[in-house]
Amino acid sequence: MPSLVDSLGSFISSIFGAITAVLSSILAVFQSLFSTVWGIISSAFAAVGTMISGLAQTFEGLLKFFLSNIVVIGAIVGALFLYGVYQQRNGQPITAAPAKNKKIN
Repeated sequence: MPSLVDSLGSFISSIFGAITAVLSSILAVFQSLFSTVWGIISSAFAAVGTMISGLAQTFEGLLKFFLSNIVVIGAIVGALFLYGVYQQRNGQPITAAPAKNKKIN
């Protein structure tokens, strides 16, 4: 039969073991919360970086498109300008100014 001192030592040891287990589980909860918050923040920064990269690639593609089709775009803008001039003249074709009436003697 174990002695009273052995039983008391075992009891105190189990109390310290329980306190250690509680503290380590609380620490594990805080570590998991910190890890979750850090993961959310890093995901947000990654999303912003990806968005900026995608926007830069979009503008790069748009610039390449405009530069490679500059003649076609110029022709379309020129045609729209000439159509605007045509419309301002009330739909009449653009011709030379009419000659002044000359008096014949």
